[in-house]
Amino acid sequence: MSVTQKDIARKLNVSVMTVSKALRGHPDISEKMRKRVEKTAREMNYTVNVLARSLVQKRTNTIGVVVPDISESFYAEIIHGIEAVARQNDYNILLANSDNNPDLERKAIQTLLEKRIDGLLLAPTELDNSYVQTLQTMSTPFVLLNSTPSQLDCDSISVDRGFGARLSIDHLIQQGYQEIYYFYTFQHMEQTRQSIKVCLETFKNHKMPGSQLYLIHCSRHDMDEFYSRAKELICDIGKRIGIFAWDDEMAMGIYRAVTEKNMQIPEQIGIIGFDDIKISQYLPHALTTVHYPKYEMGKKGAERLIKKIAAKRMPAVKKIQLKLELKIRETT
Repeated sequence: MSVTQKDIARKLNVSVMTVSKALRGHPDISEKMRKRVEKTAREMNYTVNVLARSLVQKRTNTIGVVVPDISESFYAEIIHGIEAVARQNDYNILLANSDNNPDLERKAIQTLLEKRIDGLLLAPTELDNSYVQTLQTMSTPFVLLNSTPSQLDCDSISVDRGFGARLSIDHLIQQGYQEIYYFYTFQHMEQTRQSIKVCLETFKNHKMPGSQLYLIHCSRHDMDEFYSRAKELICDIGKRIGIFAWDDEMAMGIYRAVTEKNMQIPEQIGIIGFDDIKISQYLPHALTTVHYPKYEMGKKGAERLIKKIAAKRMPAVKKIQLKLELKIRETT
């Protein structure tokens, strides 16, 4: 049978209220008494009845987190940032993987709400607008990560992918690459459309002919897909070729394809990734990439959400945009 606060109180010959306050660190209780209660609780293997406490407080101290792919190191770093802040504030997290599927995403949100989470952090798939309708009808506080949908005015933590594209294309042109390829995916996302728009604008600003910019859509966010498309399209044409890839993992597929063709990096081929995942530094030629503050995104998202949970009145919407930075390494 589980040990209760009543059992601890009986053993110490104090009131249950004293035990309860001591375990919560209440200022009414002296340091000496608090330590006595905590010591006895440990000796008796007392554990908090989370369900009972949540019923009284009307909180579970739990944050729900839904991301498209927990196997990606990109999302792993974001989750790491979320956990750091949650731990500091005595929150637990419940993690769900939508597998880039809007139906699974919707079901994951519903399941987390049924478990009475206090707040939700969501990195949406954006494959359809169903998540927008779900968020608009729920009363639970939420913050979006890596997304700023135009059809929803809400708290979000994001970056300007268009700015990242500008940094990358500018650098490739300045380094003397004559033909530029942008290998991208997720064409349904607003971030993607913005990136493409900026690539075209940057070419125009450099007075480069549009015929030297190739926009290559890859149907799957998959390293094999990017590898195959690069193997099919990239060859030695007697000009220096610059490649900007959707993210670092996809850039690695492209890297493999061009090295198999015995094309020299960075002399013939320049490659830029996006995200700056740790492994990108350990390729035979360290990958030039756009640094994405993933850990900071997780931290900022969790901090904002916990503030919303604690607020008596819902605070004004806050959209936080984190800074991107080009990390120039050996592939350019």
